[in-house]
Amino acid sequence: MSKESLIESFRMEMKDADQQTYTASVDSFTNLWDYQYGYLENLPADIEDHITNRAWEFGMLE
Repeated sequence: MSKESLIESFRMEMKDADQQTYTASVDSFTNLWDYQYGYLENLPADIEDHITNRAWEFGMLE
């Protein structure tokens, strides 16, 4: 799967996400992206926003 395809799939998934599926969707995307590409840098701003929100939830950011 190409980077662009993965990003578009995630964006579509986020449109349908509710409170329960949001967490799993973000975690799944970050795990797959990190596995495929080895980093979570230089992602589009909207994707970074979702990842940042999850980091806040985990207390990883102050």
